[in-house]
Amino acid sequence: MFNPDEKRNRPSGDDVSGSLVYHGGRKKAPGDTFLPDDTPDPNRNLKRKTAWLDSPQGWNLHTNLMGHYIRELDRQAENRVQMAMDEDFYDHIQFTEEELEILAERGQAPLVFNMIHTSVNWVLGSQRRSTMDYRILARNERGVQAAERKTQLLKHVSDASHFESATADAFQSAVKAGVGWLEACQGSDDDHAKVIMRSENWRSMLYDSTAVRYDLEDARYQMRVKWLDVDIAMGLWRHRAGMIERAANESGSGMFMSDDLGDDAMDFQEIEHFHSYAGGNRQNAVANRDRVRVIECWFKRMVPDAAVMKGGQFHGELFDPYSTGHVAEYNEGRAFLSTRPRQVVHCALLTDSGLLDVRRSPYRHNRFPFTPLWGYRRARDGMPYGMIRGLRDIQRDLNRRAAKSLHHLSTTRVTVEEGAVDDLEELRNEAARPDAVIQYKQGKQAPKIEADRDIAAAHVEMMSRDAQMIQQVSGVTDENLGRKTNATSGKAILARQDQGQLTTSLFFDNLRLSRAIHGEKSLIMVEQYYTEEDEFRITDSRGNPDFVAINNGDPENSIAEFKADFVVSEEDWRATARQAQAEQLLELAGRLSSTAPQMVVGIMDLIVEALDVPKRDELVKRIREVTGQEDPDADPDNPTPEEAERMAAKKAQGELQQRAAMAELTEKEADAARTKAEAEKASAEAQKILAELQSAGQGGENAAQGAEIERRLMEQQQAFERELMKLREQAMEQTAKYEQKIAEADARADAAYRAVEIEKARIAEEGDIKIAEIDAQAKIAIAQINANHKAETEEAARKQTDDMNQITDRAKSLKDQAGAANKEDA
Repeated sequence: MFNPDEKRNRPSGDDVSGSLVYHGGRKKAPGDTFLPDDTPDPNRNLKRKTAWLDSPQGWNLHTNLMGHYIRELDRQAENRVQMAMDEDFYDHIQFTEEELEILAERGQAPLVFNMIHTSVNWVLGSQRRSTMDYRILARNERGVQAAERKTQLLKHVSDASHFESATADAFQSAVKAGVGWLEACQGSDDDHAKVIMRSENWRSMLYDSTAVRYDLEDARYQMRVKWLDVDIAMGLWRHRAGMIERAANESGSGMFMSDDLGDDAMDFQEIEHFHSYAGGNRQNAVANRDRVRVIECWFKRMVPDAAVMKGGQFHGELFDPYSTGHVAEYNEGRAFLSTRPRQVVHCALLTDSGLLDVRRSPYRHNRFPFTPLWGYRRARDGMPYGMIRGLRDIQRDLNRRAAKSLHHLSTTRVTVEEGAVDDLEELRNEAARPDAVIQYKQGKQAPKIEADRDIAAAHVEMMSRDAQMIQQVSGVTDENLGRKTNATSGKAILARQDQGQLTTSLFFDNLRLSRAIHGEKSLIMVEQYYTEEDEFRITDSRGNPDFVAINNGDPENSIAEFKADFVVSEEDWRATARQAQAEQLLELAGRLSSTAPQMVVGIMDLIVEALDVPKRDELVKRIREVTGQEDPDADPDNPTPEEAERMAAKKAQGELQQRAAMAELTEKEADAARTKAEAEKASAEAQKILAELQSAGQGGENAAQGAEIERRLMEQQQAFERELMKLREQAMEQTAKYEQKIAEADARADAAYRAVEIEKARIAEEGDIKIAEIDAQAKIAIAQINANHKAETEEAARKQTDDMNQITDRAKSLKDQAGAANKEDA
């Protein structure tokens, strides 16, 4: 049993007491005693593995797996025949051999008007035109930058594997036959990537038919079948050469090899390859090619005491002592280990003669490497079927109507009296000619020639109805195909197009879900196998290369240390719906432009983002640079370098404007304070004169006169303070008006400048010929804008200066009046 407290040493001999240490390799899971333990000696390991494969335990496993394989082959046989027939209908193979023989006896041409092909192609073309992107999101703040690196690395792996083409192949199988398969596997030394993503043909796959979940995670096994040349199989499993040769002999030898472990869907290509060989002595050529069927079975075994991570970012995963992330979480105390029963995925390679190899799954995600992409599934037994299954009968009836109508149009019926002609066959051939000349014996009734033209017209009418029925059942109408119909209004056309989109939307929803499931597996495999320092190239939308480094010692570039999530972000594949929404946005912008042009400028980036135009992202980026709008989907905690620079410039500009406004306000307050100080000084002088008069002791008359002067001074001072307060309020009001005019002028200048820049960007997309002219016009417009702005600013400043001069003059006049009154009273 696995002991989580066990000390593990680094290969260099360093010892970390009480801690788990990352080794960098991968063996079987702790707690798994199903297979023999590995030893440092590879030869000894091979001998022990071979002995185990031939042991009673190994033979019991082989018997059990072969039983599952044969049972699933029998249970899925009927539906697999129908799936193959569905694909034949798409490939214009719509008559059976028996039907062709009957038509040949009747003299009818086997006509095929493949309406299904066009409907299916519309769905497949919609998928190829759609854009389905994804991002890797961190689970904590420490792994944000690492998640960005994983996004770039996973897209690099996808590009290296041509995964978009593989996805299209799987989607095609799902639409036509009912299921396609995506695979994520470890790359070999000969591959260009450590992780390979590809598709697998449904004809080679069998699965646990009792599973009901979409991702088949409740299945106990998945199987893939491959035919290999015997020499290749012996090169891969040299220690099992005798078993491979025995399996090849049991299934046949030479060019006519087969066995009863496959069906027509699985082995048709193999059988055709050998049975099409005519043999003979053509240049003394001899084609001997021994083949063997190899079955790859991924199955789950219940391990009673598997070590599972508890807590931390890898919670719930099977503990992998060779994962840097798992070991770090355990050593830093963010997670601990617990033992519990858990199903562990294993892989067995076998023939009908015995096991070739058995091992635990090398993948840390502990899931099947194959991800199904379903079309439809029957409710009663979960068997898959595609779009063609419900159209086959209609298509078959259409073909028969076409053959019968042509037969009726090209044949005639002759009624002739016995003995009227000498040769009936000659009469038959002559009657079929449009310029027939028929000679009959005298005294006999003339032959009667009839043609069933009305019956042919009825068959043609039924053909038209069959074609309409195919469109109604498939949901792919003439409006979706861009053909002219009786729908004249735009709303009617959009309604019929939306009908087709809703009918086929299930295929695209399943594609999105399968991509998400496959992406989760691929992400964990990238985290598992990309543990060494590396550098890879990525390209932007313009094809400019950039090189990204990973695992270079910087935690932000570490791939395996932080857990992340795979998230699919899909653009709407419904082109017509997007077009209608874009037209509504443009119509709204047109209405707002006359009443609120600034609002149109503010939402211009969102309008362009909704359009299906070339270089849309670049257009949106430039518009946001001009308008200063932010990306609503951007991560505020992880801005791009361009966004960070723009935010810093915007913040600096705001601080400068605030400092300028504060400086101007401080200057106005200082002027008012100086005016108030001068008034207070005049009042103090008056008080001083009054005090001198009182101290001189000029009698009661002078005292009364002094009291009257003091009262008048107090009234004048209060009136002056009220007038000064009013002037101060007027000054602040004029300042606010001045600032508002400046802001309006700045806004008009910015809007005009942005409009010019947007116009330049739009014209630049049409060609570079008008760039010089646009630049000249832009310079003139900008010069005019700057001149108008300067004139408005100078006018507002001049008016502000005049207002302040008037206020100052009035305050000075009040001061002089107060001084004169004081002197008069004195």
